[in-house]
Amino acid sequence: MPKTLITLLAVTVIYISLLACNSNNSISKKNTTKEFEGIITYHEIIKNSDSTFNVDDTVQLFYSHGNYVGIHSEPSSKFHLVKDYYFEKKALRLLLFNNSDTLHQLNLNLPTEKLDDIKVKKIEDQILSRQCEEINVSISYPKKDSTTYSDFTIVFSRGYLNVDKEHFKNWRLGFFNKVIDESGAFYLKLKAVHFDSSHKNILSSKTYDVISVKEQTIDPKIYEIDATKIK
Repeated sequence: MPKTLITLLAVTVIYISLLACNSNNSISKKNTTKEFEGIITYHEIIKNSDSTFNVDDTVQLFYSHGNYVGIHSEPSSKFHLVKDYYFEKKALRLLLFNNSDTLHQLNLNLPTEKLDDIKVKKIEDQILSRQCEEINVSISYPKKDSTTYSDFTIVFSRGYLNVDKEHFKNWRLGFFNKVIDESGAFYLKLKAVHFDSSHKNILSSKTYDVISVKEQTIDPKIYEIDATKIK
């Protein structure tokens, strides 16, 4: 699987925290904010600098209680992602591609990543008639001979599409855990750009733009997999 693809796939889905507090008698009380459950549909575009991997796709993200599956709709026969699973109890991420029935396991802790910067700012944009904020994340990937870079822009609406950060506390790939602590919900818009060692030439890019949101109970059968096919 191309390294640039792994880097971009590491940013499919972004989340944040609910607050909790302890009472004087040490009894824990949960925040009353309801966690989102339902389906988010995105328009996904992926571009590679040499055009070997370009995608224009619609993705449905089914989320429930810390688990999700992203189902990609692109019908072409070329190499592309079909399903993307995350299971919170095992902090497990699995990818299924159209050229194989193998579930490829993605490491959620990449030690070579370096967080260079993370910032949150107010913006004037509204998506789905909701006021938004923006998180900017800069990551570098030092290697023996060179360093590559990724810049992420994540747009979210505070208090909308909430998830519990405890579900994703062990997801360190792409510094998801830090983004979760800063934001508070699934993203409404995402842009990820991967650069060469000059931090100027684009190697690949990925964008996700929300199309629709539907709150509903998710049938747990959608998360069922054949564990013998995990690689």
